[in-house]
Amino acid sequence: MRFFFFLFILMPLLLQAQQIIPLSRENFPDAMVGSATTYDIAMLPEYTDDADLFIEFGFRTLQVQEINWENAKIKVEIFHMETPEAAFGIFSLSAMECLQRDTLSAFDCNSVYQYQSAYGNLYISINSEAGSAAARSHYVQVATAIMQKNPQQVLTLPDPFNLPLLKSRRKNLVNIQGLTGLQNSLFPWQELFLGVHFSMYAMLLSNPVSEFYFARIRFLAMDDMLLFLGLAGLTKDGVPVPNTNTNDGLYREYQQVDSQTIYFLQSQEPWPIDAVLHPRN
Repeated sequence: MRFFFFLFILMPLLLQAQQIIPLSRENFPDAMVGSATTYDIAMLPEYTDDADLFIEFGFRTLQVQEINWENAKIKVEIFHMETPEAAFGIFSLSAMECLQRDTLSAFDCNSVYQYQSAYGNLYISINSEAGSAAARSHYVQVATAIMQKNPQQVLTLPDPFNLPLLKSRRKNLVNIQGLTGLQNSLFPWQELFLGVHFSMYAMLLSNPVSEFYFARIRFLAMDDMLLFLGLAGLTKDGVPVPNTNTNDGLYREYQQVDSQTIYFLQSQEPWPIDAVLHPRN
């Protein structure tokens, strides 16, 4: 009985420590499947200039393989991240010029030169330098084989991003977990997060007047929240206020979700957060 108790306690840790199972000739008998090369956190800067971004999100290992067919060559990169949110964060900052989305999973992007997916703790990138039709024809089947060999728990987005309005704009949703991620995004908030420890989901939306930014921000501590609100102009005499018009003509508003989490909105014209959460038909 004690053995099963300890197995139950250790199972999540064992699952986290699992190695990525590589592809093999059995998966693609008509191709030359190269051996897998694994990179740890110390080796990652030698492999990619984006190492700081991966490390900020929570990087574990990277596995790289090449697959060669007679008329096509692709490279497979599987980044094992610490959490599904981290894998989604990398995907959300990388997915561009998608010809198709949500093909195999809720978060994937198929383009000419690359297929990308956030699949559980894995950020999967399958790319071809040529971008030929022959190479593109293999993207989905390779991704399918990876997912079948490495089953993952699907990411569940936090509230309110499963509401109909926000779900319909999901291609604009990003996850950011630090200043490096923020610098790699299109959100003009670098000065609001100086010295702030945070993670956030954020997206670009539109109303009848203009586009605006909406985010769910989680802070490491109350001091981080107060620092952010002060930098955003959402305090008066050190006390938080629900909304403000800044000197440069921006409207900002926040709502408390819990002791460490807020909703935050920024727009050119006043537009309340409640209109995002409870839109009128």
